Amino acid sequence: MNNAPQLIPSVVEDLTASLDIGSARRTAIKQVAAICGLALSASSLSALAAVVTPPTDMNRSKKTLLDKDQLALVRELGEMIIPTTDTPGAIAAGVHDFINHFTVYCATKDEQQNLLDFLARLNNKTPFLQLGKQQQIDLLNNMEQAKHGFTQTDRNNFKQFKALVLFGYYTSEIGASQELAYLAIPGGYKGNFKFKEIGKAWALPQ
Repeated sequence: MNNAPQLIPSVVEDLTASLDIGSARRTAIKQVAAICGLALSASSLSALAAVVTPPTDMNRSKKTLLDKDQLALVRELGEMIIPTTDTPGAIAAGVHDFINHFTVYCATKDEQQNLLDFLARLNNKTPFLQLGKQQQIDLLNNMEQAKHGFTQTDRNNFKQFKALVLFGYYTSEIGASQELAYLAIPGGYKGNFKFKEIGKAWALPQ
């Protein structure tokens, strides 16, 4: 199991006050993004968190920012960040498709370009996916430390990418229900109990 901290905050719905569910959803998603370290513009977060009506034009779902090779790279990188263990990893959660969809419909032009620049830097000499596993790890470590030709901008873009992977994973069905403990209808309030009784953080408040 990926021993992750509790990443999904609670959203309390006060039915007697007729709470706007869409507003609560937007607030919750923005909080999750912040906890994951996702640094996005206000407009991007609002677009991501918006309650979207399914499009009548189904061609809209085919729009993409990443080409096939870029999507394959994002897919592999996501699995390196959240690998499959005794719980499904980033590939199984469809994180690469989430990132592709998010960047098309929610990210600003600058945020889109930062992602494309990040992927291009990984393929600067030898394509990343053609490197051996240890070479891939060494390259990412160099980028993380902004050394051996990598800059602070590269480091920042990598940090943003990792945060986006975390956000996509822990807001997916797999991340929320299998990696985190999940109970669709929580019981009564429990103010104090031992972590070993549940073994992992909860996706929803208990």
